Order: sequence, then structure tokens, then C-alpha cells
Amino acid sequence: MYYSEIVVIKLNNKKYIALLISTIVIVVIATIAVTYAYLSFNSSQTGTNTVSTGCFDVSFTEGSNSISMNRNGNYAYPISNEKALSDLDPYIFTVTNNCATPSEYQVILNILSSTDEDILSYINYSIDGNTVNKLSNLTPTTPPSGASSNTTSSYIIDTGSLAGINASQTYELRMWIDESAGNGIMGSSLEAEVMVYSVAG
Repeated sequence: MYYSEIVVIKLNNKKYIALLISTIVIVVIATIAVTYAYLSFNSSQTGTNTVSTGCFDVSFTEGSNSISMNRNGNYAYPISNEKALSDLDPYIFTVTNNCATPSEYQVILNILSSTDEDILSYINYSIDGNTVNKLSNLTPTTPPSGASSNTTSSYIIDTGSLAGINASQTYELRMWIDESAGNGIMGSSLEAEVMVYSVAG
């Protein structure tokens, strides 16, 4: 009887030790994960007008990478493509290569959570003042690192390559509601941010 009691105690001790080791391992892993997340570097435009991203500087003429459909009192209602291209003030930003070697990049439009989903299928945009594109024709991509935490979807609206140091590309982004939109989108809004990411060669 005494022997049986000792065996039970030893088994309980083994279970206790295993539980203690498992708990310590979980606490160490959680501490490392939280520390890594806290110390990770994320870059997004807030208030300044230049962001350095590896080989690239991105200069926003208006000092911010946040955009909305209603800028400077301009059109926040459906208009024709012709009127949009001729009347809307563009949202201007420039990508500049700081590296001596050719570098590729992507221009990504991040849609923010304050946007009404029903309006997305009616959004047209132009990045050169001539060509009209529909946002709904693009395939959403995973929001990239550094995107605002309230990003719901991301779209690659252009890709490019800059030949060498100080080579640059200026974009004139215009966004508007297509004239085919009906009354169902009244009161809807769109808010987004523009970000530029280098592409591994």
C-alpha cells in the first residue's frame, strides 16, 4: 500500500513538471512574439511630405498620402470620364529612385474601412490624366506591410521601374464616381491611401 502511494505521487510530480515546462515555454514564446511585434518597424505617411522606402523617396504634393472623393469641394457625385479628366484637380505624388541601380516599384491603393463597399464598383481612376480605369477591374491583393491598420483591401494601380539615381516618375491620380451610378450610392464615401513599395528584383 505504501509503495502504491509513492508511485501515485511520482506520477503526479511528472505531470506537474511537464505542465510547468509547457507553461514556461508558452510564456517565453508569447514574450518573444509580443516583443517582436512591438519592435517591428512600420512606415506610413502621417503629416510629412516625403517617405523613404529603401531605394525610393515618395513626395506627396499635398503633404499626405490620404485621399478621399471629396477634395477641395470638388465632385463627390457621379460625373462623366471626360468631365473628371478635365475638371478634377489631381492628387500628385512623385516616386524618386535613390539607388544607382534600376529599381522596380508598385503603386498601391489601400481602401480604408470608412469606405462604403457598395461604391467600389463605381469608382473610376486615372493616374496619367488620359487613361481611365475602373477599380473593379483590378484584383484585390493582400494589404502590404505598413498599410494603415484599418485597411480593408489593396489594389496595385501601377508598376514601374526607375533606371538609376534621381530618376523619377510623377503621378496625377484622379478618382471619381462613374456616371452610371444610381441613387443607391447616395451618401456613400470612399477613403483610401496611396503607398509605394519596392519590388524585389
